[in-house]
Amino acid sequence: MTPPATVRGGIPRPRTATFVDRRSWVFWSMALLSILAFAEVTPLLFESLLANPASGAVAAALWFAYGLVFATAMYLLELYERRPIVNILGALAWGALVAIGVSRVGGPAMHALVQGWIGDESPWVSSIAAPLVEEPLKALGLVALAMIPGSRIRTVADGAFYGGMIGLGFQVVEGFLYTARTAALAGDAMQTVGQMFVLRGLVAGLWSHAAFTAVAGAGIAFLFVSTAAAWRRWGVMIGVLAASMLLHGFLNSPLIPGSPFVSATIKGVPIVAVVLVTLHVSHLRERAVFARMAKDTVPDHLVSPADFEILATRTSRRHAREQMRERHGPQAARDLGALHRAQLSLLVAAHSDGMVSARAAEAVGRVTSARSALAWSVVGR
Repeated sequence: MTPPATVRGGIPRPRTATFVDRRSWVFWSMALLSILAFAEVTPLLFESLLANPASGAVAAALWFAYGLVFATAMYLLELYERRPIVNILGALAWGALVAIGVSRVGGPAMHALVQGWIGDESPWVSSIAAPLVEEPLKALGLVALAMIPGSRIRTVADGAFYGGMIGLGFQVVEGFLYTARTAALAGDAMQTVGQMFVLRGLVAGLWSHAAFTAVAGAGIAFLFVSTAAAWRRWGVMIGVLAASMLLHGFLNSPLIPGSPFVSATIKGVPIVAVVLVTLHVSHLRERAVFARMAKDTVPDHLVSPADFEILATRTSRRHAREQMRERHGPQAARDLGALHRAQLSLLVAAHSDGMVSARAAEAVGRVTSARSALAWSVVGR
């Protein structure tokens, strides 16, 4: 768990509700970098949009919708909690502005270095140069969030989630730039927009930047939240960041020639496998954290270990609601769902801020109220 920030004399100060912490130099550094990157990225966006206004507008609409759908799905499919929208927007902005803006400066320099190493005509230049610049830049956003207590990076799953959002922000802006600029130079601009969007969004995009940075984010979060020995935490973080760069390089590589659609699909198989393993491990670790909270920290009359057996998965919660609906009707099922949400909020609050905190006290009140409503639905009619 990320430790609370302290003021002079070592007295802990309360966490902010989000990563927006005006007392944190990390937050102000993020804000300054975002402003500078905005000045770098905005002209690129307008140039790409105006190169061919019609196809540029279509490309912008497609990529905006893509990002919105992808981010909403990631948000709604979270296992235990809904992360603060402000934190999510901050992660998206880091990928879309800071990582893109700085990579536009550092990318050409790295390409020149790699060309000097392996030759100007090598098809491996992009496969080596792009990951060396883009993956560390995206990972720095997760490091910054982990250093701000209000971000509440408290499990490996948090790191994977925010890493995915950072990668998604990068992917949407980069995809739009490539799509709009390629279409502006093509004979049939609209057809090119469709082809580029399908390739970079619906094919390769499903296992692209969001996937790479989710993997890296899990490793970075492990460094900050694990209680393992320092050498192990640093080793995992460095190894996982290297893995994200290798996955990026593999997707860009010329290893599988032929149709770019077929090539991207085949390359996606091992990438998806790595991402699924990462998410599975991160969710198992998160589940173990909350199981310990239910056993050792939160009183049993609020969340008992038996309660958590039901809370542990979406499937078990859904089955519990279905059984409640069959026995006591739809209102009781809705009240049980409200109780589950309140109990999960309490576990999150107790882990992030402790049981003796305003956030946990508020969650306790919601659990008590939800349990009373459920009892009334079941036996009070």
